[in-house]
Amino acid sequence: MRRKENPRQLLQSVIRAFRIAEMLAEEGELGVTEIDGRLGIDKSTAYRILATLREMGYVRQNPLNSKYSNTPKFSLLGGTAPDMQLIRERARPVLRSLSERVGEAVNLGCLDGTDIVYVERIQCNEMIQVNLPVGRRMPAYCSALGKAILAFLPAETVEKLFSGTSFVQYTERTVQSLSILLAELEAIRSDRFARDLQESHPGLSCLAAPVFLASGKVGAGISVSFPAFRHPDMEEAERTIVPALLDAAVNISGELGYSGRNHEHDLPGRQPVPEKKRQEE
Repeated sequence: MRRKENPRQLLQSVIRAFRIAEMLAEEGELGVTEIDGRLGIDKSTAYRILATLREMGYVRQNPLNSKYSNTPKFSLLGGTAPDMQLIRERARPVLRSLSERVGEAVNLGCLDGTDIVYVERIQCNEMIQVNLPVGRRMPAYCSALGKAILAFLPAETVEKLFSGTSFVQYTERTVQSLSILLAELEAIRSDRFARDLQESHPGLSCLAAPVFLASGKVGAGISVSFPAFRHPDMEEAERTIVPALLDAAVNISGELGYSGRNHEHDLPGRQPVPEKKRQEE
């Protein structure tokens, strides 16, 4: 039977820090005023806790709206959370093979609030290369990697993440609103891959696919990035690149224990992801 702690032995600052972390995990992104209102604490206390968590690397502040969100560092604390180091290790040889197969740079990324964070990269041998270094952040709504992950989250989660978000127009092709993003994510679920056709940077194109965990939940994404001029015919590029990209995503998901049979239960009514291809004996 669990012993009840003496209230005087409990540190309120620790309790508040974890409650803030739990709120951010549930809501995705919150401002100081929203946090102090929900917890019933003064703004200066909420700010000091957030500043401490940010200094330790557990939360980040969105420069566009000053709101806070958790970072992937929390995954180091829980065995059930996505272990990005494990995913990187399992993905690296597959990414290297994919890069050799398509002749372009490939990336592994995870979702952090409303951003995508690049956690692994294999560069190609072309003289003109796409430079998306590890640690680089990019809004998920204008990233193929981001959209590949968002497409396999519950729609209500995506709506919470981007509700009230200003969709900054990085190019004339950038997604302009939440309704447009949700419609695109529906198509991505059907196609099983996402596109960034010069939406984040002029001249940069990307194709991406989701990576699933043993639980059936999406845990990361992989992408192939290339200068648009190198593949001016995108239909031809997709015919060449997408089959290799999907094979790589399936292989990484399989390495992480995903069987392909449990994901459809997480998103009822949505297009299920086909089962992982059987390996030839």
